[in-house]
Amino acid sequence: GSRQALLSLSRLLLIPPPEVRGARQRELLRELGTELIGMAPRVTSDEAIAAAHAQLVATFQTGRTKTFEWRKAQLEAMRRLAVERAPEMTAAVVADLGRPKLEAVIGEVSVNVAEIDHILKHLSTWMKRESVGTPLLQQPARSEVIREPKGVVLVISPWNFPLNLSMGGMMAAIAAGNCVLLKPSEVASHSEKVLAELLPQYLDNDAIKVVVGGVEESTALLKLRWDHILYTGNGAVARVVARAAAENLTPCTLELGGKSPTVILPGANIPVAVKRILAGKFMNAGQICIAPDYVLVHKDIEAAVIQEIQKTIKVWYGDDASTSTSFGRIINERHFSRVKSLVDSANGQVVVQAGTPDQTTKFMPPTVVRAPAADSPLMKEEIFGPILPMCAVGSVDEVVQYINAGDKPLALYIFGPEAAADEIIARTSSGGACINDTLFHFANPDLPFGGIGESGMGRYHGKWGFDEFSHIRGLMYRATWVDLPQRYPPYTDANLAIFQRVMVGPLLPDGMKRALTAIGGVAAAGVATLAFRSRL
Repeated sequence: GSRQALLSLSRLLLIPPPEVRGARQRELLRELGTELIGMAPRVTSDEAIAAAHAQLVATFQTGRTKTFEWRKAQLEAMRRLAVERAPEMTAAVVADLGRPKLEAVIGEVSVNVAEIDHILKHLSTWMKRESVGTPLLQQPARSEVIREPKGVVLVISPWNFPLNLSMGGMMAAIAAGNCVLLKPSEVASHSEKVLAELLPQYLDNDAIKVVVGGVEESTALLKLRWDHILYTGNGAVARVVARAAAENLTPCTLELGGKSPTVILPGANIPVAVKRILAGKFMNAGQICIAPDYVLVHKDIEAAVIQEIQKTIKVWYGDDASTSTSFGRIINERHFSRVKSLVDSANGQVVVQAGTPDQTTKFMPPTVVRAPAADSPLMKEEIFGPILPMCAVGSVDEVVQYINAGDKPLALYIFGPEAAADEIIARTSSGGACINDTLFHFANPDLPFGGIGESGMGRYHGKWGFDEFSHIRGLMYRATWVDLPQRYPPYTDANLAIFQRVMVGPLLPDGMKRALTAIGGVAAAGVATLAFRSRL
């Protein structure tokens, strides 16, 4: 049945025999992947979705998800799932996206294990009450901040990193003590089914649920009242999510994308810069929200950069990347046609293309386009594919002007001296930035990950995710042994003067302050003299 097909797929992925390596291995993986059906019952009806939501609400009201013990147990269970079922999870990703084994394991499974370990290490500290200051007018009192779970969280995850971004959002919400309903993307159907089958085997089914399906299921979910929604995807759907959330004043975290610029300045280490840019661009065949979208290269080094790009792609993939086990595929025919049309209409110079586009296998070769038309779709739309346009610029001012003319991107990459990079960062805006590399800032759990403007809102990863899914609640504990009558009616001018001095100042006249300062100085000198004499 489906489990036997899944295990066969896993073995083929991890230990392929010589006769099926390369393109044949990928073909067989996809054939076997089509057998992975019927793994979990689909929750399709409005009634079933409403019942799942009601169960989560009821579970949260019991209070059990608020405890450290429950959160720890669920996170440890997610870690066991990632470790024990890595072959099945990886196989599903390969069946969906044709990703190389290294990319699938590291990008979909191992990164989640590392994030869970980070959360488990710090969770008890994050949950502690935080003492803050209390102004004079509110004394005697103490003030604290507590972080409480918001309630029931809806996580809508995308198809491009179907496991990473599903479990990543879930672990942040669980760490904060929430109940969670996951809606994985139906586009990555094998990964969707694996999540629907495996998550209930490891996690608290009363507090964590998975709904599979398409637009109808998503529509039904968005009609319900949630305490927080995390959506990862595109801006058009994000607007639908935001409008639905607004009906219930539900806060949203929207992780979107956009055209993330990559800048190469004089002084950059060109061989290293090219390798790191291409690695970020061609991972998952460019289907990454923070992939370098286009390159702005200084005109003085453009020729050297192009030469290095051509050499690097030749070394990595040969003349035809379709025969390489280190290059993925486009998710489906619709996206393949979209990406290919971007190249066809670019009106630029294709300086390298490692292979021929093939709609049947959804292979889109690594492609670099020099000087595309500024008004072409390639330079206007998010590419989300293995196409890298390059434009020459003459100065940092020109770089800044170009970036600021577009929407604020999710990521910004700059290769060159840090001083020049800092100038560009200071004069532009982006969700995040990485200097002299690409993608790596995403993997640091101590950095916030999120967008701004068209690239999204909100942030998560590590402590930032814990805070995002927590209600940060202020508390004040006031003493009763002092109760000043001036706060109560009848109000008088004398009382007003007292409040103005305390709240606006000056509390003490300048002359009195100087006198007290002088007295304090004399007293301090006297104490110092006595201390000195006592040592003699």
